[in-house]
Amino acid sequence: MDEPPDVDLMLWGKSRGLPARYPLVCHLLDAAAAVEVLWDDYLAPGLRTALAGELVVGEERARRLLAYWAGLHDIGKCMSCFQEQDGDGFSGLVGYPEVDGEAKSHAFAAHVWLGRMLAGSGYTAKRKWSAAIRVAQLLGGHHGAFSSFHHLEFRDPLGALPALGEGRWEEQRRAIATAVHELMDRPEPPPEVSAAGGALACAVVILADWLVSQDAFLRRRIDAGLPRHGDITDLQRHLAGSRAAVVPLLREAGLGRLTFKPGGFSEDFPFQPNDLQRSISERLPVLVGGEPGLLLIMAPMGEGKTEAALHGGRLMGEAAGMPGCFVGLPTMATSDQMLRRVDDFRARRAEGADSLTLLHGMAWLNTAYSPDGGEARVLTDDPMATRWLRGSKRGLLANLAVGTIDQALLAVLRGRHNVLRMLGLVGKVLVIDEVHAYDAYMQGLLKVLLEWLGALKVPVVLLSATLPVAVGRRLAEAYLKGAGCREQKVPEVTYPGWIYVSPQAAQATAVASRERILRVESHRVPIGRDGRLDRSAALQNVLTPVADEGGCAAVICNTVAEAQHTYLALRDWIRQRGGAQVPEIRLLHSRFPAYRREEITQEMVGWFGKDAAGHRPRAAILVATQVIEQSLDLDFDVVVSDLAPIALLLQRAGRCQRHPVNDTRRPGWAVGMRLVVLTPADARGELVVPRAWPFVYPTSLLRRTHDALMRLDEGAVAIPGAIQALVDEVYDEDFGNEVAPLTDDDVSRLADEQTKDLYARMAAIPAPEDVEELSQLSGDDFINEFSTRLGAESGRVVCCTVGADGRFLLDGERLPETGTSGSGNKRWFSKEQVRLVMRHTIPVPGTWLRGLSADNAPPAAWADSAHLSDLTVVTMSGQQPSGQLGQRQVWLSPELGLAEFPATPS
Repeated sequence: MDEPPDVDLMLWGKSRGLPARYPLVCHLLDAAAAVEVLWDDYLAPGLRTALAGELVVGEERARRLLAYWAGLHDIGKCMSCFQEQDGDGFSGLVGYPEVDGEAKSHAFAAHVWLGRMLAGSGYTAKRKWSAAIRVAQLLGGHHGAFSSFHHLEFRDPLGALPALGEGRWEEQRRAIATAVHELMDRPEPPPEVSAAGGALACAVVILADWLVSQDAFLRRRIDAGLPRHGDITDLQRHLAGSRAAVVPLLREAGLGRLTFKPGGFSEDFPFQPNDLQRSISERLPVLVGGEPGLLLIMAPMGEGKTEAALHGGRLMGEAAGMPGCFVGLPTMATSDQMLRRVDDFRARRAEGADSLTLLHGMAWLNTAYSPDGGEARVLTDDPMATRWLRGSKRGLLANLAVGTIDQALLAVLRGRHNVLRMLGLVGKVLVIDEVHAYDAYMQGLLKVLLEWLGALKVPVVLLSATLPVAVGRRLAEAYLKGAGCREQKVPEVTYPGWIYVSPQAAQATAVASRERILRVESHRVPIGRDGRLDRSAALQNVLTPVADEGGCAAVICNTVAEAQHTYLALRDWIRQRGGAQVPEIRLLHSRFPAYRREEITQEMVGWFGKDAAGHRPRAAILVATQVIEQSLDLDFDVVVSDLAPIALLLQRAGRCQRHPVNDTRRPGWAVGMRLVVLTPADARGELVVPRAWPFVYPTSLLRRTHDALMRLDEGAVAIPGAIQALVDEVYDEDFGNEVAPLTDDDVSRLADEQTKDLYARMAAIPAPEDVEELSQLSGDDFINEFSTRLGAESGRVVCCTVGADGRFLLDGERLPETGTSGSGNKRWFSKEQVRLVMRHTIPVPGTWLRGLSADNAPPAAWADSAHLSDLTVVTMSGQQPSGQLGQRQVWLSPELGLAEFPATPS
């Protein structure tokens, strides 16, 4: 057999902005070296085992195969239409024939060309999902999306894609492939490549490619000297240099191995465990010795589930060889609050690469995440890591992360780079808090994610105080199905307690919990002519002891507008009433500017939080919306709430007398937990659901909750004993029984949930066992319109004033209308400029953004900013600042937030 020709170093792989063209083969060898170092120094041991298993080979062979494949990922750049993009470089090529044919991306060219080449190298190629085709597909998808593989592409790649070119183009592609195969120690083909293995392999290649494509790395390699010849000896020297250069590159990026210090629960946290935490600490280690599994923790509010999950997750992660952790929560606000707790845990227990990222769209506004008010940072000592892990789609690659559950669900939504998100999850434990808070659509996506994680042997922890048993069972069954274990039965949860399921184990464990009685009072509240509840009489009755004797109360309304009206009415009542104790009163909801909402939230945590101590007011009332019912660790002497579904009512009640340490400081009237439910009623005292509420909660759940509360014996709920039965009674899916007869709104809710579940199946990728070719993981134009949430149409507005020169102002500071740096006609906004604007943005419903006028358009230059382009501007004027948002007149005040009515003077 003739020796292959030397690789032509004039074929370039990177060029733009570099002092010299970077040879294609050098970039390919850089990527191969990066995979080797990622395997050795970053990929979790459990992830390496999972990857090798999906390739049906040993770990060392898997390492060499992945490096070899990475060394082929840009082989499609060896074609005329790519090389022509650098005119000077193209003119230096000698002996290459001219090529006619439609230009195609180099990723697609790799997809087309590699199938036949790999089949000729011994890779199986009898089926659409055989090894040759799957590897060609995964490498063709290294830009984030996979193409479908057609028979003609495999049978005749040059005929299917003439742009590949013949003659020396084909000769050089084969020379490069042969050289890479030789330098990677000629790895034998795998017997097969599963769909999950192909997805993860692609993600590893993407990660390696991104790392070695950084401008600074390329410049350093150019400065170190590029090969002068394309023979194996010269390329071997470049590969050795790349292997050495990638090691510090990973360290700079914050990618490395995470470990935890040895110890038990008392080492993880600076306090002794309660019964729930002790039970998990003592019994879970015995169960996690087999295959990884799913832990579902069900316990009342305020029972330390977060600490139990972090400790249990650490035990599960260490047993599975996946020591990292991602904590997913329902909202940005709950994610922000969780960040501090996970950071405290990290600081005490983590070693090695312990970068912690906060993942949601407004993370950079969190002062705990960027306390200096400058650039957002990853919580780590390495500033280089902060820059790299902060980049788009990279945050889940940090070993520790906190964010909205959306960040995890995107891994199973059909779209670009979902496999990279999956890679970020597979190396760590997934912890999902407040599992009850997700609707049928998000639960549908979560079930698909659990199937994938079960298949890839990823430990999962789910937490809830108020999860219906049927929902918990379905989630656990999805995980077991993915793990290939359909026979395993999911045990019933004995509330409070936890279950652990895996292919090797299925155990339910009951735990003791402090027993309390929650007293529930239902106050009938009339609906006024404007369609709003008239809460005044009921609230004055309940809150008079606060004004007379002191104490702290929360009043929770179902909508922002109702919270604003309620706040104003209570504020006026307090002022008119006077008295020995004049309560402080505050309002908290989502429709404040971002900076103002954070200020109020931190003030309330300082007043009512676990560490409030001497800062707790003698008398105070917080009027709020649902923003305080999850993950805000607040304590009130009494909680007043609008009628809401029972799971959420109980969550709200969990903010009542939450901290035993405060019991000695409570007023005399605050004897035991007390939840006052404001029930909208007509003149006959019958339940009436206000017009706005069905947009927030299903009428069926409101009615069933109301009926369940009416059946309580003397209005008492035994905690923990009665919680699960009460939740299951309201969410019971066996409609039409004697206790809860079938109604039209029940049918409507069931139909809505089935529709949302159908949408989830349409939007999500198939389960691993159902994937034939990787293109099923990528979306088309229709599918890409889906997101992780349905019915979440919303936008953000920024309220400005106009200066004497006609320029927009924010708090007297000029609003940036043009960028400060850039080239050509484009001017880029600095992070300080964008931060100024984003800290003043306010979320509003999508219905508020209909019928916008030209006056609501942002400055034209904002179109070049990803953060600013979608904002809506409201020009405010007047003593009480007001402006026009489409057809709505809106007012803004630091006290009330953004409202559709003026605030009376404070």
